[in-house]
Amino acid sequence: MTLSSYRVLIVDDNPTFVKTLSLLVRTALGDKLSLLDSASTGEEAVEKVRNNSPYNVIFMDVNMPGIGGIAATKEISKEYYRATRLVAVSFNKDLETMKSMLFSGATYYLHKDDLTLEKLIEVFDF
Repeated sequence: MTLSSYRVLIVDDNPTFVKTLSLLVRTALGDKLSLLDSASTGEEAVEKVRNNSPYNVIFMDVNMPGIGGIAATKEISKEYYRATRLVAVSFNKDLETMKSMLFSGATYYLHKDDLTLEKLIEVFDF
């Protein structure tokens, strides 16, 4: 997915993680980043995707209040599965959660505690 510009959405209810991931995304993409947006709930993510799509990449937290990441990923991937790469991000390392996110439409599953700039670059250079 080497593009000339990227539209990225970060979905997470932890503002500190959003800031950290935003910094990594800005560093990874540099001037190729045309939009960096965020949402703190699954509902907000689905609404932003419907109103602001297409995002090239969405980083989706698994555990959030209200509609969680699994349900939001499933909803978004139904409509935008070809145009958007959905990346699950979570501290959760259990196999069932990973499988649920991947079966819902996520393409990658990144563990938050293992997130590095190199792993993030892999998401954009697939």
